[in-house]
Amino acid sequence: MLSHATTRLQRHEPHEPPARRRGHDRPPLLSLVAIVLMAAPPLLGAPPEPSSSSWKDDSLVASYDELVASGELEAAIRNPARPGEAPQAAFLEALAWFAAGMPKEAGTLTLAALDELVDTQVWLYEGYLKARVDEGVENDYPRTRTWKVIQKLALLRDQMMRSPFDGTYDYPALQRATSAGDPWERTHTVSSEEDFRVKVCESSKERPVLVKFGNTNCTQCMLFELTGSIKDFAESETNRDAIDVFKVWWGLRPDSSFTGRIQDPTRLDDLAEAEGVHSSPYFIVYRNGRRYPCGGAFPDALGSDEELQSCLVAATGDAPLATACRESTS
Repeated sequence: MLSHATTRLQRHEPHEPPARRRGHDRPPLLSLVAIVLMAAPPLLGAPPEPSSSSWKDDSLVASYDELVASGELEAAIRNPARPGEAPQAAFLEALAWFAAGMPKEAGTLTLAALDELVDTQVWLYEGYLKARVDEGVENDYPRTRTWKVIQKLALLRDQMMRSPFDGTYDYPALQRATSAGDPWERTHTVSSEEDFRVKVCESSKERPVLVKFGNTNCTQCMLFELTGSIKDFAESETNRDAIDVFKVWWGLRPDSSFTGRIQDPTRLDDLAEAEGVHSSPYFIVYRNGRRYPCGGAFPDALGSDEELQSCLVAATGDAPLATACRESTS
């Protein structure tokens, strides 16, 4: 069933539809992928060459009229600004699995299959831009969510164009995690600042607490939710009895296409800002109420991540007291 946002897009007839026809059927996917595939019509031509400058969502909104007038809008959308840090292999593997349709068995993503998904996302995003700028539609969540997917698929495409990949990317046999009725998700998702003080500040006096701060439109976080890798990391043999792991959500209120385990999680923007979180996902280790930032990470299919494990080991000694923990440690 299409979301209201997708229905609006179809009514807007945003632009010339994308150019490649699908040469294969995809298995049923979760909401985001289902909406993407149902919304997109056949394509009618090769995509334009990307422009020389890269773009962000806010700059595209601001420059929309100018880009439309010059005929450069689609090329700009296809050239998103890349994140500063190189992506982890585990993230790219999960992204390739997602782009391939989240199959149950390992396989190889081709450039043609990736470009098909990119075409669809570009078509969706252009429609959101038109609706936002021309008609004043408040669509910040679906628009920025779609933009984040385009940005991350661009990273994967960059990698696939390099040697030795040469237009393909192998992905593992990831399994879509089951979320219905999982008590772990409710217990390990922070619902308020007071909940944070109890679960993180107080608990960190007994043993380390790892917190994943996730924005609701974050593509990596979407993949965490699809694969259940945060829970897998928490319940791995190495971590199960050694640390506690919690999630904090921030950002825009999601719509029905959100892939999170909790469909409408409490967003704690003030808490995230107070803890110095400005990107997503962002991991912080807490000991005795003190914060030890780990930055970004991506647990693999086995729930393992060397960067997080190293950060947990290194999280000792003097460190700033977490803003939210000051009251509980005074």
